[in-house]
Amino acid sequence: MDLLIVRIISLVAIALIYMIFDVFNKRDVPSVFAYAALAYGFVLTILYFNIDMIAASIGISVVILGLGYIVYRIGQLGAGDVFELASLSLVLPFFSKPFFTNTPQFGLPFIIALFVDTGIVALILVPLYYIPKSMSGSKKQVSSFVKHQDIAKAILVGIAYLVFSTFVIVVFGIRIPGLVLLLAIMIGSIAVILFEGQITNSMVDYVNYRNFEEGDIIALNLMTSNDIKKIKKKVRSFERLVTRNLIEEMKKKRINEKFPVYKRAIPFAVPIFVAVVLSILLGNIILLLLPV
Repeated sequence: MDLLIVRIISLVAIALIYMIFDVFNKRDVPSVFAYAALAYGFVLTILYFNIDMIAASIGISVVILGLGYIVYRIGQLGAGDVFELASLSLVLPFFSKPFFTNTPQFGLPFIIALFVDTGIVALILVPLYYIPKSMSGSKKQVSSFVKHQDIAKAILVGIAYLVFSTFVIVVFGIRIPGLVLLLAIMIGSIAVILFEGQITNSMVDYVNYRNFEEGDIIALNLMTSNDIKKIKKKVRSFERLVTRNLIEEMKKKRINEKFPVYKRAIPFAVPIFVAVVLSILLGNIILLLLPV
């Protein structure tokens, strides 16, 4: 079997298993699997038998782990997601010929296409899932969920997208897939702005430290600046990311206040898996905007 096919099958399989653990195992990916996937990716990298390719692949994964750790520490990404992205980059560091399109990838690492596609998929999936969920069972009209200032922001964003779309069409020309993509991104962005409060509230539970789990993310945007300052005076380790030190300090100081924690956030492995498939079939989907 062609080694590229092995890499692609492995890529999809690893992303699928991560997604299954993320969805059905309460977002708990076993460390054994995470390390095994990383090691397997390293083996596939070695099989290039090309020192330049091996160095580039390992270098990319090291950058992902390094930057990913920083993003993890500031509470923007889970540790499992960082390991998953690093593993996927080792399995397939470069991919220049998507199956269903001739759009050039410009020799960029595959992980860049994956990052871009994941972000776009998440932007579309989040409002599709959480807006109906937040409104289910409510007798209020949709308009009652939207604030006036959010409408103003959404209008500005919509105008910006329309101006950009017009510029791309007039100056460069754009294909139908590109127009569809721009429309999807615009609708997703506007929906997130209009229903940001409802989406966030649908993701969180208010719990105290007894229900904290290491790696949880505290929704600081649902807390007032005064409340954040007060808790930081009591608990020095209080940050967006829940750590073992934070849990122990709250336990020691008997802090029984409840905090908004993202307990029901969409598992990030879901948009990653969808993006893996899209990246293989279409490449970096933002490049569909190019007139080629």
